[in-house]
Amino acid sequence: MKDTRRQQLALLPGVALAAALPGITLGDADTGPLFGYLFSFIIFAGVSTAIWSTPKGPRQPPLLLLVLAIVGVAQDTLVWYLITWLSDVQVASVWSAIAAATIVRASCWAGVWLLPPGPEESRDAAGA
Repeated sequence: MKDTRRQQLALLPGVALAAALPGITLGDADTGPLFGYLFSFIIFAGVSTAIWSTPKGPRQPPLLLLVLAIVGVAQDTLVWYLITWLSDVQVASVWSAIAAATIVRASCWAGVWLLPPGPEESRDAAGA
């Protein structure tokens, strides 16, 4: 069973680090960057929960990890463009979107691999 709690906790710093890139602007003078950050986090959390492309742990077959990495970065790149379409967040170029997506995806992987599992996942692992 997937543990979305760890992935969503990892999205908090992931979106913030990605937004620190020079090609990402979270908001203009009207809304401010806090709204852009919160909106980006909510969209990433929703899409990442709906379309799970993060491995459950580091002990997965290498080919699966490669496929999940490619799918995850592509998904997160498209999410950055969805966010720009829905809000005042701006992405300067496709390379900025890919770099930001890579940071967000790496943060998700680190969270899923390094944070302690939730109670549901601990019970599933003990029962299996």
